[in-house]
Amino acid sequence: MSTGLFEYLSETEAYVFSFVSYFACDKQKGKLFKRSTISLCNNLGYSPNTIRSAINSLVEKKFLEHAEKPANTTNNLKYSYIEEVSHHLTIGTHEFAKEFSSELAELLYGLRGAKKLTKRPLKNVFFKVYVTALQASKKGEKWKRNQSRHLHKVLVLHGFLHNKSKWNDKYVKTSLALSVPYLSTMMQWSRSTVRRVINTLVELGFVSLKLDTKRVVFTRVKMAEKVRAGYTALRSTLGKVQYATFIPTQVTKVRNDGLKRPGASATPAEHSAFLAAMKSKHSC
Repeated sequence: MSTGLFEYLSETEAYVFSFVSYFACDKQKGKLFKRSTISLCNNLGYSPNTIRSAINSLVEKKFLEHAEKPANTTNNLKYSYIEEVSHHLTIGTHEFAKEFSSELAELLYGLRGAKKLTKRPLKNVFFKVYVTALQASKKGEKWKRNQSRHLHKVLVLHGFLHNKSKWNDKYVKTSLALSVPYLSTMMQWSRSTVRRVINTLVELGFVSLKLDTKRVVFTRVKMAEKVRAGYTALRSTLGKVQYATFIPTQVTKVRNDGLKRPGASATPAEHSAFLAAMKSKHSC
């Protein structure tokens, strides 16, 4: 992804567009994206309706265009079916979409060694988003709608911070310090949303931070792994969240009459004593 995407697209549209653009700007793949809706769902962690809605919105905004399906050159029913159900998409005519795909293609060719990277500065800052962290570990597992929207935002910000942190460690040699208003303007999110996302990053153990007078100093940004435990709550105040271990605690229930019920591992004698005490209490 790049930071400029969020001036034009929601995070869901940005996820779909950046994934499609990765293939549609590649000459080796014919500058054509050809995948089914289910394939997009598996890669991006969205529902089929969300994927279809995002594609329709991107076509309306001229970020993407529908391409003609190639003629069927084989009688194999399996491959003809895949051609029929797949989306065939190319980059649209929107100026930013063309700029994004052009710079991304240049970056990909350079990283693959096809040609040397040009020294001209890119207008967009690209960063990897580890969306595979949201992929289900078993069949039927999926996030609820609000959880999914929040966790997708979490991975977007994590990708930006991880890229920025690696750049600072290599070239700047200083810690990564950013303000909430800066992140809010860049991501086009409210300041409360930015704080909630940062708190969730801390709770999931992806970042460590300390608070400055006006900035958040990210002391460590770890690689995103599988997000299985999720988050416990959304908090809009920074500095109130600790890394969550998600170890369930056993709470002993206290009755209103002041008698403490024995735990599951109590001996028969303890249970007998409790019942005798309860009988004596109610007989008084």
